[in-house]
Amino acid sequence: MRDEKVYHEYANWKLEHHELLKYLVDKNSDLIIRFKHVIDVTDHLYDKLIDDTTYTDEEDHIFETGFYYLADQIHEIVELLNRAYDNNIKDLENRAKDVNLLLSTIDFQNELLGVENFEQKDMDSLVQFEQDILKKLESKEEVPMDMFVKLDQMTFDLFKRLDVEYYAINDIFLEIADELGIL
Repeated sequence: MRDEKVYHEYANWKLEHHELLKYLVDKNSDLIIRFKHVIDVTDHLYDKLIDDTTYTDEEDHIFETGFYYLADQIHEIVELLNRAYDNNIKDLENRAKDVNLLLSTIDFQNELLGVENFEQKDMDSLVQFEQDILKKLESKEEVPMDMFVKLDQMTFDLFKRLDVEYYAINDIFLEIADELGIL
């Protein structure tokens, strides 16, 4: 029998973050676009659990992956919102491109953690890059375009050297959403 505690956690999490999620969805925010398909699939699977007795272990795994990813992403946004933007979502929304760079950097760190032969220096450079972006966001400085290029080059070189094909979670969930027919 499946542990349904995570589904209750999801429902509580959605209630807790309802206003923020509603704002981001209603405004078609660039902050939410990065995980729109994750939300769609996770919501779909949550609803399916309630209505469908044929819910599979694979669907359960997809749901949990999506939920924990969303929770981490929203946590980072909320932390930044509280710490540097006095809970003013509009001000943070104006920095969506830069916030997404931060979140992508964290995604790359998480991907690197899943590679058994990664070198600590690679993780250290990603962590330092994250700190540099965070400082700029917190001090409301513009993140220069060369930082976007730097992250692209750093991660391209890193994953090529490690022979790892990186797939963004939103791209994976886009494929799942397509398979589920919810696009």
